[in-house]
Amino acid sequence: MKNIYFKKVIALIIFLLINFCVYPSSTGFKKDSTSLVFNEGNTFYVGGNGPGNYTRIQAAIDNASSGDMVFVYDDSSPYLENIVVNKSIFLIGEDKNTVVIDGDFKDMVITITVDDVFVSGFTMIHPPREHFNDWVSALVDIISSKNVTIKDNIMQRNRMYYGGWYAGVIIRNSSYCFIQNNTIRTENDSYRDVGIAIIFGSTFNNVSSNEIYHFTIGIYIYDVSTDNVIYLNYLHHNLEGVTTRWSNNNIINNNVIIYNTCGIWIEEACYNVVFRNIITNNGDGNFIDGGIVIITVACADNYISYNNISNNNPYGIKILSIKNTIKYNLISKNNIGVFCDLCSNNYIIKNNFILNEKNGYFLTSIFMIGFRNFWRRNYWDEPRSMPYLIFGEMTGIFNMFTWVNFDCFPALKPYDI
Repeated sequence: MKNIYFKKVIALIIFLLINFCVYPSSTGFKKDSTSLVFNEGNTFYVGGNGPGNYTRIQAAIDNASSGDMVFVYDDSSPYLENIVVNKSIFLIGEDKNTVVIDGDFKDMVITITVDDVFVSGFTMIHPPREHFNDWVSALVDIISSKNVTIKDNIMQRNRMYYGGWYAGVIIRNSSYCFIQNNTIRTENDSYRDVGIAIIFGSTFNNVSSNEIYHFTIGIYIYDVSTDNVIYLNYLHHNLEGVTTRWSNNNIINNNVIIYNTCGIWIEEACYNVVFRNIITNNGDGNFIDGGIVIITVACADNYISYNNISNNNPYGIKILSIKNTIKYNLISKNNIGVFCDLCSNNYIIKNNFILNEKNGYFLTSIFMIGFRNFWRRNYWDEPRSMPYLIFGEMTGIFNMFTWVNFDCFPALKPYDI
């Protein structure tokens, strides 16, 4: 198992190196130049007052070829368009605060159907107001593509009142895409609204350094989408910060996840790695709220490590599944540090439990005799030379009674986490 997690960390490092090396920090053009220069290809201008400039973004794209750049001035903003990018181009706005693409509620603001596209420098608003179908409304929709970068944009979703799932960015059946440094938000909390949806078998995508807030789910990894990296994002005031459902082998690393109803939700998903995140002040006291929830029997072999999990209500971590590892975390000032709910064969080892109202708690059943979780070598508020007792409850056929688990060899000093 250690080899598996080591390989994932190595994969993360390689993936991030690729990320920061493929696209330099400067895009290579000058705002005040009459002929913007990129690495290759021609440049097509939209807006402004230059001779031959286009008035519509789509018209410039239609006349461009792969490798060309379409540069959009803010003079003619907002642009009421629903753009389809079907060529490998660079689509660059002059200033993300002033170049607005308005979808006018008619269709996706930008739809990308080809590999090797770079989009940066826009504010995107007013995707379609859809009805009851899933995933038919988005600001950016990436369909069966590779190496697409969406970077340094502002994405504002309107509030929706319908039954389907919809998103700020949808990555569907796509790989090696980069969603970076964007601000993605809704007008207010909406129902079944997602900041970034990685769905339908999307793999090896990088979502990093985005601010995402006021969604039902900030980042949603769904339906056999594997080997994605969620890194350095700021997720706040969502119902769920990050959710992975039916998707394995994803890495959730170095994010700040605060003031959500649930920080991270892992459901029917295996071999995901959650490490070095700040997961604080999540939950409003309901029984499924808190920092991290790992749920269903089909959810196993997830690795939760080196996180700061604090001030969550009611749970720092709630486990309703089997064979997960909780190791080297700071778990502090939660109502309940770790709650094991009718689950077994989870390893809670070498964590610092500090100033929780209850450090650990569990619920088991008389029908689960012989199945248990393993609490080992944790630090429990202070140095202890005797076994530490974790009190819980066992349900019988007609009643419930107190039961006890043990950490037989608690740590004598806190771990350096």
